[in-house]
Amino acid sequence: MLKKKIYIHQNIPYAFNWNIIHHKEKLAESDPNREEFRTLGSYFKKVYQGTIPNDLFNLRSLPRVSQFKIRGLRPAFMASFSKNLIREGKIKLHGSGSRLPKQVNDVFENFKTSDIGKKPGHVPILKNILIKDKNSVAIEIPIWKKINNNHITGHIDLIQIENGIVKVIDYKPEGNFLFSLPQVATYGLFIKSKFNLHEIKCISFNRKEAWEYDPNILLTDVKNYLISQRIIERKWEEFLE
Repeated sequence: MLKKKIYIHQNIPYAFNWNIIHHKEKLAESDPNREEFRTLGSYFKKVYQGTIPNDLFNLRSLPRVSQFKIRGLRPAFMASFSKNLIREGKIKLHGSGSRLPKQVNDVFENFKTSDIGKKPGHVPILKNILIKDKNSVAIEIPIWKKINNNHITGHIDLIQIENGIVKVIDYKPEGNFLFSLPQVATYGLFIKSKFNLHEIKCISFNRKEAWEYDPNILLTDVKNYLISQRIIERKWEEFLE
């Protein structure tokens, strides 16, 4: 059911897993965007076969998407802006009873009943979702982009396909969703551009809640707000031209 390839990037293991059955089920659906899902599958096949520029991911001199955070904004301003985005419908807030948070809590409960003695990390949570959620097609997906003779790399936690839309998803146990929104939104915009997708959604989640939004919010609402607050450090913008 799972096609697996372990990469070691900067001494950190990333276990790419591709759920072939789930992906084939999406291709079998009579969806007008099926060719997008097929193109995505061709990319997953290359990752599984190891035909990616592995050396790029081990160059410490290159920027990484995970470095993209909102910095310099006061916590009170961050909280206020978050509430405004949710109230205006720019971010859809899902509670603890929604699918992704519930799946995280299921893993936590399994660890507890099994008396494992520690909290589950990214690996068991993401793998459990990949196996049990029929919309999930791959986890720990390496991604890279070249722009202006420079490269940037990253790893996407989870990709789902739901109701004809590809979703780029990141597990953030610590919360701070707005703080890390530039990272997740950049992943979404990279994927949309790389595979010429008609639409894409991003989700950040933990065991308490999940945020769902269009990644273009990074180039509109978020950008405008940071400018109004005189936040000039927005390094992601040079890679989103």
